[in-house]
Amino acid sequence: SASGYVLYKEKNMLLTEANLARRHGYNMVQPSRRQKVRKSMGAVKHVLGERKRKKMAGHKAYLEKLGQLDGLVAKMNLKGDDVEEAMETEADKLSFKET
Repeated sequence: SASGYVLYKEKNMLLTEANLARRHGYNMVQPSRRQKVRKSMGAVKHVLGERKRKKMAGHKAYLEKLGQLDGLVAKMNLKGDDVEEAMETEADKLSFKET
């Protein structure tokens, strides 16, 4: 993500600044900035983890539904053109239930 890239750039800049301050013997200006960047990076990581878990749950539900449909087709025990005919029949049944 774009914000993650900016945070990594900021983190590297702050590490460089801290290293220079240490080598030249002076205190870093606003050392709390490193903590703020770390906290922000953690927040981004948290959101990305939530998105990943949601996507995985959706995929799992999709696979379960696909397995149910495979089971229904197997129960029908149809071959060739019979599959299309059976699907049309099932669609007709569903459209009658909706009205």
